[in-house]
Amino acid sequence: MATRLREALFQQEDAAQRLVLCRMTTGAAVVRTVWHLPPGDFLAEYAAMMNKAGTGAGERRRRALDPVVYEGLRIVAAASTAAWALGSDHPAVKIAANGSFALLQRYVVAFHEDLWSYNSHLNVFLGALSLTRPVDDPAPASPVDRSTSALLAALQAYYACMYLQSGISKFVGAGWKWTEGSALHGAWGELGTRLGKYFAAEHPELPPVLSKATVAYELAFAPLLLLAWHRRSLLGLSSAAFHGAVKATLDISFWHLSWFSAPLFVVPESMARPVAEAMWTTRKSKLLGGVITAAGAVAAAVPLLKSLRKNMSRG
Repeated sequence: MATRLREALFQQEDAAQRLVLCRMTTGAAVVRTVWHLPPGDFLAEYAAMMNKAGTGAGERRRRALDPVVYEGLRIVAAASTAAWALGSDHPAVKIAANGSFALLQRYVVAFHEDLWSYNSHLNVFLGALSLTRPVDDPAPASPVDRSTSALLAALQAYYACMYLQSGISKFVGAGWKWTEGSALHGAWGELGTRLGKYFAAEHPELPPVLSKATVAYELAFAPLLLLAWHRRSLLGLSSAAFHGAVKATLDISFWHLSWFSAPLFVVPESMARPVAEAMWTTRKSKLLGGVITAAGAVAAAVPLLKSLRKNMSRG
C-alpha cells in the first residue's frame, strides 16, 4: 500500500502532460460556466424582488451589482481564463482570472448557496493550476518532478472526494431510506427523460437496485482509486459512463465531472503529449503565443458583448 501511495503521489511520469490538459479543460469549463451565468439585469431585478418580499427581521438583503459592472466581470473572467488556458502565465492574467471568477461565484451564490457545491471545484482547479510553475520542456523528466506529480495526485484525490462527499450527503440528508429507490423512482417518473419515464413505469424493480449501486459506487470511488491505481483509466471511464447514464435518464448533466475524467484518468500519454508539446512550442515564441492567447481571449469575450451592450443602453 505504501508503495502504491508513493507512486500515485510522486512518480506519475506523465504528470506534466496531464496538467496541461487539466489546465485547458479547466479553462474551457470556467468559460462555459461564465457564459451560462444569469445576465446582470435579471439578477438586479431578482435581488430587488427578493428584498421586497423579505419580511423577517433577520432577513438578509441581497446587494445587487450594477448590471454593467457584473457584465464587465463576466467578460474579464472569460477573456483572462481563456488566455491562461491557452498558455499565458503572466501574473496579471492569473490574478484577473481567479479574482473575477471568484467574485462572480460569490455574487451568484448569494442568490442560491447550493451553487458553491456545484461549481466550487472549478475555483479550486483554477487556483491550484495557476499557482504551479510552468513546465517548458516536453521531454519526460528523470527523475519525475515530485511537485508536478503531487499536484496531479491532489487534483485526482479532490475529484475522488467529490464522489465521497456525494455518497455521504445522501445518508446525511435522507439516511438509509435513500437506498430504497423511492427518490430515484419519483425523479424518473416526474423529471426523467423518455427513457427514465419508461424505466419508472415498466421496471419498478430497478430504482432500489440502482440507488444502492449509486451509493456504493460513490463511496467506493476514492478507495478504489488507490487500490486499483494501475487501472485508474477504467475508473475514469466508469465515471464518464455513470454521468452519461444520469444524463440519459434524468437529463441532469454533471458535464464538468465528465470533462475532468479525461485529463485526470482516461487520456493516454500518447494523446496527451502532442497537446502538451503544442502548448510548450507556442510558449517559446512570444509572437505566436501572444496571438493565440489574444485570439482565445477575444473568442471567449465576444458571446458576452451583446449582454454588455444591452445593459449599457439601459443605463
